[in-house]
Amino acid sequence: MEIIVRAPEIKINKRTPKKSVEHLKEYSLLILDKSKGPKSRESTEFLREEFGFRKAGHAGTLDPITTGVLPVFLNKGNKISSVLSLSRKRYLATMNIHKAVTKLKLKKSLNKFTGKIMQRVPKVSAVKRQTREREIYSIKLIEFNDRIAKIDVECQAGTYIRKLIHDIGEDLETGAHMFELRRIKSGPFTEKDAISEKRIRKYLESDETKIRKILIPLEKAVSEIKKIWVDDGVLKPWSYGSPVYFNGVLQFSKGIVEKEKIAVFNRKNELIGVGIARADSKSLKTAKEGIAVRNFLNLIPNG
Repeated sequence: MEIIVRAPEIKINKRTPKKSVEHLKEYSLLILDKSKGPKSRESTEFLREEFGFRKAGHAGTLDPITTGVLPVFLNKGNKISSVLSLSRKRYLATMNIHKAVTKLKLKKSLNKFTGKIMQRVPKVSAVKRQTREREIYSIKLIEFNDRIAKIDVECQAGTYIRKLIHDIGEDLETGAHMFELRRIKSGPFTEKDAISEKRIRKYLESDETKIRKILIPLEKAVSEIKKIWVDDGVLKPWSYGSPVYFNGVLQFSKGIVEKEKIAVFNRKNELIGVGIARADSKSLKTAKEGIAVRNFLNLIPNG
């Protein structure tokens, strides 16, 4: 991600300072390898109660039958769970095709669903039932054996894979249903970051080195969204909900567009919150007066 510098005379740390374990327990997330059976909410609540966290919230709901990557934000870190929920997702899905088809025909059908598609939200859903646009970035056929196919889908947040497979079945004129689903990526986090409930217990009851392996700083949760770095004079007003003005901007990601959610960092390269851009990158570089970023959520203590 290319960075545009507005104030070259002011130094910004290239690396985020190492956090204490106490800080991580208050401002962090862990990546749960969700098992089949419980709902996302039930898995998150289990972690909260079992390990004594005051708050815990997940980013991106998984159905009871779905396994895999479930980011769980802890204590004050829970504030930014909604931001990661908007990140793109990747799944491995097994589909049962109701009548025999050729591999070539299946591949042609999958290609039709790459790009922007319209989806009708299923009846059993946490959101209002409506038709909405979603984007499928890629669909790859991984395995194909008779009427069983395994596909790798990278998609926009909020895409219903079960409905996608149903629609592929209709396009094939055979019918199809989802047999198995596993999320292998959510935002910047993959299966390699995920840890089972049993292993979480071993780590959290162990020494500091092992605790650090599963408690992830919030800075990593926003690694895929655009960023802005601000001067020290911004910090106190920001902590009380004030916006960032143009004269407080030090540097920022290229390609920011107005009304986009962006991560806000201090000079130490620490995440202080999330804002909504009031200007694009061109204005952020040149403007001298006015509001640059509206305060969406704050992560630092008042004052």
